[in-house]
Amino acid sequence: MRKIRFILCLMLPMFFLSVSAQPRFNVRGGLSLTNNDISRITAESVQEKENYSGYFIGPALTMGNGLLGLDVALLYQQTKMKGYDELGQEQTYKQEFLEIPLSLRLNIGLPKLCVIGQFGPQWNVNLGDVRTYFEDGQEIKSDKFITTGNIGAGVRLFDKVEAMLNFNVPWKVIADNTDDFKKMGDQIGDYKTIQFIISWRF
Repeated sequence: MRKIRFILCLMLPMFFLSVSAQPRFNVRGGLSLTNNDISRITAESVQEKENYSGYFIGPALTMGNGLLGLDVALLYQQTKMKGYDELGQEQTYKQEFLEIPLSLRLNIGLPKLCVIGQFGPQWNVNLGDVRTYFEDGQEIKSDKFITTGNIGAGVRLFDKVEAMLNFNVPWKVIADNTDDFKKMGDQIGDYKTIQFIISWRF
């Protein structure tokens, strides 16, 4: 209930802002800043957040006049991890998402040099299998729909290029781990991600 109230409170000023806003189309991409150094792909290793690396890309739309702005995007994201099983064969675990971040923005500066702050919710649709089995016989069951929150800051140069660091936090765990005896194991996905984002504005 609190999450719903937070989203409604955030979207209300966005609605009034969009009435007089000037839209700008963007192409956006970036990288997830994580480590990817493991030896075996097991259900346990998949639960370690530092084992993932990823990227995202897609269109975005920014609207605003002066200090306040609105940003919405439709991004394809892929995260994966690589490792080797006990036979020395490489394996890859991959997750694909369609992400829809919606952010309220604060713009401070001039068109040629502007400091940006943003925050807001993000909705993620799992495009892959919701169940995956690993070489140790364990299973990961991922949620189909995931809600996260974003907060970030960056700069805009010459009214064309934006570079930002973004902090993404899940509002709930994204998956459960069940072992061979059907006992609930550790919940995974309850981690934070730092993203480096580049946008080109048209």
